[in-house]
Amino acid sequence: MRSRRLTYADAVRLLDGADGPIASAVGKAAGAAATASTFGVSEFFGFRDEAVKWGQAVAAGLRDRVLGLRRFDRTQRLEAAHAVLVITSFFEAFDDLPEDELHALRLLRSEQVSVATGEWPGRTYQSLVQTLLDSPLPLPSPHVSFEDAILSLRVLYDTAADHTFAFVRNLLGRSVAVSGDDLVRAAVRRYSEGYRKLAVQVPEFAVWSAMTDAQATRHLVRELGTGLRGIAELLTGMASGGAVDAVRVGLATRYQAALDRPILTTADSPAGVELPSLADGYVNPSGRVALAGRDALPASESWWRDKPVREDLQSFVAGHLISPGAAETPLVILGQPGSGKSVLTRTLAARLPAADFLAVRVELRAVPADTSIQVQIEEALYQTLGERVTWPDLVRHADNAMPVVILDGFDELLQATGMNRADFLEQAQEFQAREAELGRPCAVVVTSRTVVADRARFPDGTPVVRLEPFDERQVETWLGVWNTANAPGLAARGLRPLQVEVALAHRDLAEQPLLLLLLALYDASGNALQRGPAGLEQVDLYARLFEDFAGREVDKHGAWRDAAQRQEAVELELRRMSAVAVAMFNRGGDVIAESDLAADLDHLLFPGDLAPPGAVGAGRALTPAQLLVGRFFFVHESKARRDTGDVERSFEFLHATFGEYLAARLIIDTLVELAEERSQSLGRRRAVYDPGYFHALTSLATVTRRAPVRDFCRGLLERLPPQQRAQCRSLVLELLPDAGFPHPRWSHQDYEPHRRPFAARHATFAANLVWFAVALSDGAVPVGELVGEPAVIQWRRLATLFYSQLEPEDQQNVWLNLRAEWRPPGVLELRHEDGADVPVYASLPWPPDDPGFEPSVLAPEVRMPADSKAGQALRRSAFVQTAIDVREYLYALMPYWELVGDGTWHDERSATTRAGVLFRLLLEPPSTEHHVDRLGAAAELNVRPVLRQLIVAAADNERAEDELGFYPRSEILAAAAELAGQLAAVDKVRRRIKW
Repeated sequence: MRSRRLTYADAVRLLDGADGPIASAVGKAAGAAATASTFGVSEFFGFRDEAVKWGQAVAAGLRDRVLGLRRFDRTQRLEAAHAVLVITSFFEAFDDLPEDELHALRLLRSEQVSVATGEWPGRTYQSLVQTLLDSPLPLPSPHVSFEDAILSLRVLYDTAADHTFAFVRNLLGRSVAVSGDDLVRAAVRRYSEGYRKLAVQVPEFAVWSAMTDAQATRHLVRELGTGLRGIAELLTGMASGGAVDAVRVGLATRYQAALDRPILTTADSPAGVELPSLADGYVNPSGRVALAGRDALPASESWWRDKPVREDLQSFVAGHLISPGAAETPLVILGQPGSGKSVLTRTLAARLPAADFLAVRVELRAVPADTSIQVQIEEALYQTLGERVTWPDLVRHADNAMPVVILDGFDELLQATGMNRADFLEQAQEFQAREAELGRPCAVVVTSRTVVADRARFPDGTPVVRLEPFDERQVETWLGVWNTANAPGLAARGLRPLQVEVALAHRDLAEQPLLLLLLALYDASGNALQRGPAGLEQVDLYARLFEDFAGREVDKHGAWRDAAQRQEAVELELRRMSAVAVAMFNRGGDVIAESDLAADLDHLLFPGDLAPPGAVGAGRALTPAQLLVGRFFFVHESKARRDTGDVERSFEFLHATFGEYLAARLIIDTLVELAEERSQSLGRRRAVYDPGYFHALTSLATVTRRAPVRDFCRGLLERLPPQQRAQCRSLVLELLPDAGFPHPRWSHQDYEPHRRPFAARHATFAANLVWFAVALSDGAVPVGELVGEPAVIQWRRLATLFYSQLEPEDQQNVWLNLRAEWRPPGVLELRHEDGADVPVYASLPWPPDDPGFEPSVLAPEVRMPADSKAGQALRRSAFVQTAIDVREYLYALMPYWELVGDGTWHDERSATTRAGVLFRLLLEPPSTEHHVDRLGAAAELNVRPVLRQLIVAAADNERAEDELGFYPRSEILAAAAELAGQLAAVDKVRRRIKW
């Protein structure tokens, strides 16, 4: 919770001292006990003049007042100076009015006191002085633009102006020529000018206020440098000075050394590639900034949608660290894997000036997860410095520097251990509150993946930053550094630098810093990205990307007799990565715990595939999961330690589509291998092949569950030679009828990452086989070819099995991806969903229960948009071939039936109800005989709306009669005339009945 903001009285005591002359005057003027007798000689204008004079002196000497103070004390003095500016600007505004109205009124001394104190004989109003001097004052903050901060300031000035002028009018009965708005505008103008002057004198104000591009001080920040390097220069200029002891020097040295290291370990780079240093290769990210609370949803995209993107994110971070709120609430930085969260914290720790800030970076993955924040800090200090340093001792040696604790990787605590740390941010805030009470105020920065942000409670007022993907300018900046570093090596090998437009052709990867590096590494090995065919599709790019990296990996670990042996090793490496991806996919997440992965690998890989023999680490053999994942650049390892010393790990791909491609690759490779095995066995006397492994891969989740997996599978199938496609299709059609029967001879029957009924696995396996059959066909597939005859009955059984047994997300995605429609002469077909409008008759379950039912009596053919509510209901009903959605439509039609009937004109209710007759008159073509008949059946009907409708129709038909075949205008007018006569007759009867 944010502490109370400074008042003007607080600011005066802080800057002038408790016994200073202006503090004494404020003490007399402010406070609830101020009366006409205690106000003394400090009448309104006397006090105002003194306050203005003193405020101007404070502003002029502010830099000297804060020089040499420790960071937190300096921040407090700046907050106080800002409070003085707020009030001084209001007092000065009286001089900007066309005429100093209060002076022109020639107020008596007692009246001036009353204006100031709000007291008048027999009445008491809120004191103007109290309003100005004892109210918490608005304060600029990094998460609010300067323009928005002005809006808060106007509220205070409006209140003060109202007190001034309303008191004069209502209590003294004097007229005032100017309005309170004039005074407010003048005060805001004075404040803005004064703030800019302070920003030039003390640069913190330029960063503190988060000024937008339109503000003059933004230019000052740019002149001092961009990015965290610029912030370092900027903050160094504000440094409070003081000695820096050995511990602080050691921390700063270790953090700064990280800037000189390559952005990636050289073991992961191809030969001849020069990796830029972190200092050179770091590009400042953009971000969205917001304040979160207990009801915030920062893991949701919709929560961020209306938050503007800020390009000056580095200014925001600096502004936060030098703001009063930095010592009260943690700053949370969110981002996707590979977005640069950890790199930002490493750069921040290295570039914050050691004389003014004491940065302590804590990698949460490397410290005990179930201990207090202080213990985690002290463990990180030991790992960094190699000696035990307690937190209180460190802070006591901080001198004037303000501690900044950077807790990097909150998500790793959650993912690796599965612990509930929803209170982690609250603990960080409590840690800050304790330190502030002990006179050791500190700032805290926490980083986390965006997707797990909803697993933490955010204290009210928590500033949150979400890192945004790189835009074209940032991609160009990064590639400029990369190409400069690698220009000589590329030229020596006859290669070209990677151009921006080539990288942006794969925007999903290029917009994430780590994945942009991956593209650059891939292209550097032979301009593979540039020399690929134009319009290279994602499935082809990923195939080349993974083969290239797998090839480099196997080349590190052995020499090969020939190309075939090397290719076999590459395939093994890809199969290992793909097994990790399938384990994640079958368990339904993007992250998998080490124990779960180890259990799945025993089933998804053969014993010889698990890992190279003899690999050990830290004096003991590594687990297969560690060996596998440790070899993959594409996989991120999260880890956390409990206080027992045990390390718990979890794994995820740097980009979700990496895992989705690899899962699709293993599924399709297995399908192709199984189809070839079946084809080879057909000529044998006892044709035996084992689909057990394929069943294990495809009976736990449908390929349609995730759109990228579906698209990768389809793309890989499309690239198969015609003969292989035909073999795969024959295999799928052979497996589908027997998918629900037990097959004790199939292998991998014991693979069950999560327990599911046999019927559910049958439904999942069959749904995947149906999708594969359609994907392997050249057009629509008759369902009879899939399930046999009688096709409708057999299909309905299978489709209702899907509907009852599949997981909800699978259940929906199956029918959303496959379109079922009838075509003459009564054949139900399946095809891939193409987004075309949905024909109603072709989508309804068929045949109808009533053999004599003829739909054409209702209406001609109608089509509904595929993604409309009705369109989706029709698609679902067509797929399942039951009236499964009829309940919702019955509910919707009940009011219509109540008034009209079933809508057919031979229905007695439709022919006699008032609503039925009215609908008939409105919807059917005008006919004199028809109108008279209907009016005779319901003489009480008010036909005026029908009459109006006919007159409008007559006017419209005059111009469209020939083209559209409308009823002649003369006939419509004749019908209208008869209706008018009938209306007169009905009115006559009504009058008689009433009489």
